[in-house]
Amino acid sequence: MMLSDFYGETFGALQAEIEAEMYAIRASQREVAPLLWQMIDHHFGWQEQSGAVNGSSSGKKVRPVLMALVAQAIGGSYRHVLPAGAALELLHNFTLIHDDVMDRSPTRRHRPTVWTIWGATQAINAGDALYALANLAMARLVERDVPAPRVVRACYTLSQACLWTAEGQVLDIAFTERPLVTTDEYMTMVEHKTGKLLEAATRLGALLSTDDEHVIEAYGRFGRHLGIAFQIRDDYLGLWGKADETGKPIAEDIYEKKKSYPVLVALERADEADRATLQRLYAQETLDDADVQTVLAILEHVDAITQTGRVAEAHYMAALEHLENTGIDNPTQEQIRRLAAFLILRDY
Repeated sequence: MMLSDFYGETFGALQAEIEAEMYAIRASQREVAPLLWQMIDHHFGWQEQSGAVNGSSSGKKVRPVLMALVAQAIGGSYRHVLPAGAALELLHNFTLIHDDVMDRSPTRRHRPTVWTIWGATQAINAGDALYALANLAMARLVERDVPAPRVVRACYTLSQACLWTAEGQVLDIAFTERPLVTTDEYMTMVEHKTGKLLEAATRLGALLSTDDEHVIEAYGRFGRHLGIAFQIRDDYLGLWGKADETGKPIAEDIYEKKKSYPVLVALERADEADRATLQRLYAQETLDDADVQTVLAILEHVDAITQTGRVAEAHYMAALEHLENTGIDNPTQEQIRRLAAFLILRDY
């Protein structure tokens, strides 16, 4: 079975439940400003007012899927965490809409981004609305008979993860203006920009299902390291991924002058001439196609692909170690292991 087939066939039904929970939040609102809901429906691929999953157009939902699997691995059920899963996915998509504005990205999930159709100002409003919907979704946990102290702790965890994610995004953007960024600084940025939301997914699945602090912490650390490996894989796909798989232009991160991990490897390992070329190109206001090909050639020369893979593998192995530290071993835990493997081998 191909990796993409594995994910859809294994977790398709769970994705549909999460999607239904997300759409229930959206559908419960009275439409005072129809344009807002038009933007949200476009972003998720909800072209009809049904909430049905429209292929893979609304995203992989990796975070809420992981949350649900953790809950099931611990207690045999996951439906009590679905509101939190919907909240996390809504919050994640709030960051995506804002990211698209900041990065001037033209497409996402094979569709025009919200800002390219309705403008940056209205796209920001759409993102803000998803943040509010995420908070409303968390309130639905009480309808699943989740104890109030767990609900409060879950809300705190999600809000803290959102704040850390914003810090990571600030660092990521700031790095584009700096001539030198260290790999340690990069790891701090990635841990916050991507690792914290994925950590929130696994931590929420645990804390909404058990009071065992050791288990909660182990699942949280598993998610954090998996999130870092996930982002480094994203860095790889942002340079060498196939446009028809990722839904984004080839080498988009270079055009945007992002100092992703492979670029930092090149800046550290390249000879003086190539390093000077990289610094000169990244100091330009824009890069053309020829410039991008020059950068890719330098990355190939220093074997940035191999080093990127090594670092992703190291964090993946650390994630698996923390997963083992939960002391849980059942068929759902094995599904979590398979999903982790998928995340670092995926092509989209």
